[in-house]
Amino acid sequence: MKMKKLLLPVVGASLLVPGIGSTVLAAEETPPTETTGVELRATLDSLLSEHYALAVDSMMKIYDGDEAADEAMAALDENAADMEPVIASVYGEDGGAAFVEIFDKHNMGTDDYAAAVKADDAAMQQEALDQIQSFVDEMGAFLGTATEGNLPEDGATAALREHEDFVQDTFDLYVEGDYEAAYTMYLEGFTQIFGAGSAISGAISAQFPDQFSDPNTPAGDFRSTVNRIAAEHFALAQLSMAKGYNGSADFDFVNWAQDQNTEEFRSALASVYGEEASNQFVELWNNEHIAVQGDLANATASEDEQAKEQAVSTLTSTFATDLGTFLNTATEDRMPLDETIAGVEAHEQSVVDTFQQYVNGDYAASYDTYRAGYAIMFDIGKGLSGAIVDQFPENFENTAPDKMPSTGFGGMSGQSNTMILWVALSTLIFMAAGTLTYRQTKKQ
Repeated sequence: MKMKKLLLPVVGASLLVPGIGSTVLAAEETPPTETTGVELRATLDSLLSEHYALAVDSMMKIYDGDEAADEAMAALDENAADMEPVIASVYGEDGGAAFVEIFDKHNMGTDDYAAAVKADDAAMQQEALDQIQSFVDEMGAFLGTATEGNLPEDGATAALREHEDFVQDTFDLYVEGDYEAAYTMYLEGFTQIFGAGSAISGAISAQFPDQFSDPNTPAGDFRSTVNRIAAEHFALAQLSMAKGYNGSADFDFVNWAQDQNTEEFRSALASVYGEEASNQFVELWNNEHIAVQGDLANATASEDEQAKEQAVSTLTSTFATDLGTFLNTATEDRMPLDETIAGVEAHEQSVVDTFQQYVNGDYAASYDTYRAGYAIMFDIGKGLSGAIVDQFPENFENTAPDKMPSTGFGGMSGQSNTMILWVALSTLIFMAAGTLTYRQTKKQ
């Protein structure tokens, strides 16, 4: 495989995620969550995890006969196309084109497999699985060659196979009606794909150390963890609202998955500061956010315009103000109040618009909004992680010696980092306790 190596910062890559493409500062001035390596990792995290979310979403819609299935597949292809300039910025145009050519096999095989299962066509299923395996083998070889062995081919291939298994198993369990197992698998696969950003960015930084700093620092791990939980929330919210509107059999289980996402915070908060502190965050998150998204889906399905307007107002105004104020207070103004409220409002508006466009049958616009809304979560993750690292720098000191990148994507960079997230957010909530008045949302 011949590819031109360009020793350039990933400027093109950083522009794909709003807020990431800021001017690179001198090394001693760059916040530890915004170094060249961490920015590369965040960009890869965004695109690869969006691919995972869209792959599962498109397969479900194909099997369900949802009218949005074609646009779901188109969004998956657009995601792959956005990866090309990221890879090309490191390995040249030929490298970017080769990457996407291989990656397209994955998307095609994924869609074909869902269609084959729906048609109960065993031969077509096997053909699709063979195509997916071809992707695994070719992409593993590509990554091993492109990174000059910094990401070993065997490790990359094994991790890619694991990713494919998560996608397929989630879908197969969904088809079988074993929804709890399906969404358990979905959450595990979502965590696993974030390991890809760590491994690939780590290999690139080891290959080009003059251009990319180590992305897998404690601060880099922390930003990735925050991004993962935020992005997972957005993906689950969109699944939940569409399934609630459609009256899908798995609706309750998507909400169960959302509860697992929230529980990552709550259980640790309770263990550190007790039920009172943990419940204050959960009360705000659930009553003004998660429950209200369900209210919006139900009101839309029942054509209750007044309830719809109330739900939208709660999400885009009440919740945005309360959460923005909470984060501003907790981070001691490190997240500016007006900007933070505006950021949460933008997130909520993207959730509402994605859903309403879907309901109106404007599926192309819905997926455009989905992709923009997904990127917003990484802006929020960047701001929140940067503020916390700045507030508690002693928790993120990079005392470990330089390390080689992982030989596979694995899962998260380390469970210890998740505990850092829990402890840091526990501290924030403890500090903010009692400073806000939480509004109770009336159930429709």
